[in-house]
This record gives sequence, C-alpha cells and structure tokens, in this order.
Amino acid sequence: MALNATLARLGVTGMIMVAPTGTTVPTDLAAWGVGWADLGYISDDGLTESPDEDKAEFTPWQSNTPIRVETTRSTKTFQFTCWETNVNTVSLYYQVPASAMTTTGTAPDQIVSFNEQGKPARDLRAFGFDIIDGNYQRRIILPLAEVTERGEVVYKSDELIGYQMTVTAYPGTDGISIKRLFKEGWLPA
Repeated sequence: MALNATLARLGVTGMIMVAPTGTTVPTDLAAWGVGWADLGYISDDGLTESPDEDKAEFTPWQSNTPIRVETTRSTKTFQFTCWETNVNTVSLYYQVPASAMTTTGTAPDQIVSFNEQGKPARDLRAFGFDIIDGNYQRRIILPLAEVTERGEVVYKSDELIGYQMTVTAYPGTDGISIKRLFKEGWLPA
C-alpha cells in the first residue's frame, strides 16, 4: 500500500453526546436526533479511547513459542473532561438523575440542589462521540455504557472546573458494544 498523507487525521474538534439507554441511535453522520444531549465544552485534552485486554498464550510442551494467543477479556473505555457545569454533566458526574434535582427560587436566582447518600444506583446510558477534522468525521456510539471512573474536581482561580469521567462500553442484548462510522476518504477494498 502506498503512503498517503491525505489520510492522516487529527481529532481537531468534536462533541460528546448522552442519552437514556434505548434512545434511537443514528445510522449515519446526520444530526443526533431526539433524546440526545450535548455535554458542551470538553477540555483541550479531548477524548481518549483505551482498549484493555487480557490474553492467554498457549505454548506446547514441545516448544518455547506460543502456537496460539486468545483474547480472554476485552474492555473499551473513553475518557474526557467536561468543562461545562450543566444538568447533564452534573447528573453524570454525581450519578444523580435530573428528576432527583430540586429547583427553588426564580430566575436568574434559581438554586438547584440534590442529596448524595449511600451507594449510588447504576447509571446506564447511551453515549456518542463525534471526532471532526474539517470535512472528515468519525462517530462512535455506545448504546449501553456507564461512567465507571471519576477524576478529582479542582476549585482554583487559574483552572476551569472540570468533571473528568471514564465511560465503559458494555454489550447490549444484540451483542454490540460499539458502533463506528467513518467519513474519512477511504473505503474497504
């Protein structure tokens, strides 16, 4: 295969979307549709996709070299930091449904409150990631996932308040854990 510099991509910008599980998943790169919410500004670290796999090697008695390697566990996670404080980022980070938040007062002085107590319930949701480089785009959809790690929230005068989260993809009832769409100028052979 010949080298082709026009196929080298950057993750210049993008968006992170969230929806209740069971929300209609886009089948193309058009608008996300009803039920999907944009998490807003993401830190300049962008989005990090991380595979984590365990493998078993099978080495016969007659050899020092494995004759087969089998994947025994495969987990995909996505990490990002939300720089906007809004109902969706707060709900995800603190594992509290928006319906459990209380609003008091009148605009613009409204106060939103909620209580944290005990062990939080699982918070399964659908996630979507758009990665854009000019006219090129890739979309990653996790129909069933949840925030499995949360970073520290730092409050200081020279740093934006951020909500660092790691999302883990799970297989749905159809066995699919990740759907991927690419519009990047290449086609399968």
